[in-house]
Amino acid sequence: MVNMYKGAFFSLLTVFLWAVSNIFLRYSLLEHGCNQFAIACSNILFSGLALIAIGSRNTNIKEIVTNYQTWVFGALQIFRNLFMLMAFVYISSTQANLLANVEIIFSVLLAWILFKRKPGSIDFVAMIFILFGCFILVADLPMDTAVKAVVFVVISALLNNARTIFAEVHHDNKANLSVRERLSMTGWILFVSAITMMIVSALLSVVVGFLPESFLDTFKFLRFLPDAKEYIAPNNLICGFVNGVLIYAASMYCYLYAVSLSNSEYFMMFRSTQALFTYFVEVFAGALALLPKLAFTSTDWFAAVTIMLSSACMVLMRTKRGQNLQKALNDIFK
Repeated sequence: MVNMYKGAFFSLLTVFLWAVSNIFLRYSLLEHGCNQFAIACSNILFSGLALIAIGSRNTNIKEIVTNYQTWVFGALQIFRNLFMLMAFVYISSTQANLLANVEIIFSVLLAWILFKRKPGSIDFVAMIFILFGCFILVADLPMDTAVKAVVFVVISALLNNARTIFAEVHHDNKANLSVRERLSMTGWILFVSAITMMIVSALLSVVVGFLPESFLDTFKFLRFLPDAKEYIAPNNLICGFVNGVLIYAASMYCYLYAVSLSNSEYFMMFRSTQALFTYFVEVFAGALALLPKLAFTSTDWFAAVTIMLSSACMVLMRTKRGQNLQKALNDIFK
């Protein structure tokens, strides 16, 4: 029981730190003109270094660097963060976190497709309510803003699901690691992925500078690559350092410790409330004039409560108690 209370405390602390991280990253983009790709990389780079510093010294670095899983997991993490940052340009962090609850829908559907874990009737009802809440949340936004924000959040959610599924499929040698060993391993994965991504994309940006305009007009995605100097620009480095070391690395420690005390399903119950934490942090940032003031209407609150309660319900269905409840309900309605 003591472990469950400690698990709850560290779960809530993790969710709070994630909320602070989201607000700080949006502040970095809007107030300090940080480049989205550059800060996404520097954030992962510095958080990786911080995790290495507080993690175990017995990590097999060569095995991590030569394992293809490292590169897949690291790339998914970086691009997942990148697309969420892109959403922050168009909507508030609170709205983005609420929309990100579609991640739970994707996880259930992908588990059904890939692992044959069929959702229950309650899952399908909750999915409808989550989508309904998301629709209400973006209904009043300009069409162009709503479409871009939704697309970026959905891509971010899908990438996060892909990362989770990849970790589940390739979990063989990670199950018996201590918290410090997990911290070190995660730190090295993030560090080598970020430094490689920065070097490769910086070199590509140099090459792109020599390409003719007609070629770039055809392959417009190449224009997205930041200039090489963006990776060493003070705003991107400082903001990435502050968030990566002081916030993101701390949240990773709390997350791994919370899961070690309980389990991932228990943690996800608290994860479904992240938007609420984000709201209060964002309101506080608005009061300090760090970000535009956040104004939630009664309709927005209705959408938020609908999304969070439905998400919590779906997470509950993943636990043993939830599965027993679902079986009982299925027996009643047979």
